[in-house]
Amino acid sequence: MAEEYKNREEQYHKNLPLWSHFNIFDKTIDGEIPSTRLTSWDDFHKVVSHYCSKDDGSEFIFRGQHKYSWFLDPTLSRITNGTIDQEIAEKQLKNFKLSIRGRISDNSILSSNMNNNGFDEELWAIGQHHGLATPLLDWTLSPYVALFFAFMNEDPHDWIDEKGKLNNNSRVIYILNKSFIEDLEEPLENRYPRIIEPSKDDHGRLVNQAGLFVMAPYGENLESSLFKALDESKIDINNVEEVAKYLCKIHVPNSPKYRADCLGHLRRMNIHHASLFPDVIGSSGYCNELAREFVLHRGKITETDAKETKAPIFKIDADFWRKHKLPVDDNTIRGFTDSLLKENIELQSLKSSELMNVANIVVNFINEKACVDWYKRESQLARIRTIIRRALTKMNFNEDLISQAAADIVKVAAELSENADNKNKMN
Repeated sequence: MAEEYKNREEQYHKNLPLWSHFNIFDKTIDGEIPSTRLTSWDDFHKVVSHYCSKDDGSEFIFRGQHKYSWFLDPTLSRITNGTIDQEIAEKQLKNFKLSIRGRISDNSILSSNMNNNGFDEELWAIGQHHGLATPLLDWTLSPYVALFFAFMNEDPHDWIDEKGKLNNNSRVIYILNKSFIEDLEEPLENRYPRIIEPSKDDHGRLVNQAGLFVMAPYGENLESSLFKALDESKIDINNVEEVAKYLCKIHVPNSPKYRADCLGHLRRMNIHHASLFPDVIGSSGYCNELAREFVLHRGKITETDAKETKAPIFKIDADFWRKHKLPVDDNTIRGFTDSLLKENIELQSLKSSELMNVANIVVNFINEKACVDWYKRESQLARIRTIIRRALTKMNFNEDLISQAAADIVKVAAELSENADNKNKMN
């Protein structure tokens, strides 16, 4: 037995460090994903505060899963017992498209002239909602919705052994850096995972659940494709704490009582079956859960148990997200490129068009993605450095000089943005 498993705790999650430290203890359970644990579902408020109170404009998405050992596998990969082959996916989508003719309200999506990637994604999303095995994974912008989905279902009886012990002692929340994926280039070439936010939501579930999907390239899973993107962005994939900034897994202790307490708290936040599933099925699930809770707590409810606990409210100042625009004109771009060449002479090895491309990438980041005072925030500086390193790599820039060049480019960009802000304040 490996040295690290000699003193293994019986309850798997207890082998992991407490939030907010991460480790990879058992790859057969967590894969290469940095993992941590909470002492109670109530500690999840700390996690929410950490990710939803960030002042750097980074956005994260969340996914709750019932069993702690389940991987990030979409339903179609469970049929194929591995990664999804493109041929199988295309066959599945074609069959679905043919079988729903006359069964959906908007048949325009089935028109032959709309057979492109965007409409494929819409079809996959429709299928996902109706039980089709697809390459999509459900995620949500709401951490508490993810917590609900983690604890929504009871543990099956066959998960309890002959000694009466539950073999699912934790449920999990996955957290993914949405901003990083959106910053990746060429998403339609299926080199990296991509975010899918369908335009159609006939049943209102996506809106109520703040839902969206993530799709990995065919032939890869989300974990491997994300690690490829991180590696190509010159991010140290061997550094667990660094990788955790982009994808991590949080184990939350599980028991019938923990589950009932968690769902009761979420219900007081208006997160329950009836609010997340705006149909009769959702209403039925809501009533079923109320009945289970009544049976579980009948005769045991104390005054303390009955008190409502108000959930923390994380307010975001809308003015904080106001972008400071830079003029996108020839003078700005030319002035920026001149400054880059003065700051880093090695950039002269780039073609004029490539240097202009770098300048446009930076200006676009400042105008469309960066938050206020981005040049004072290390997380934002790191984000733009990553984008630039990736761009320089594609231009076959000297690999040994990429990190320094990216740092110099960001330095010039920061000075440009700060000068523009100071000028705006004076006016």
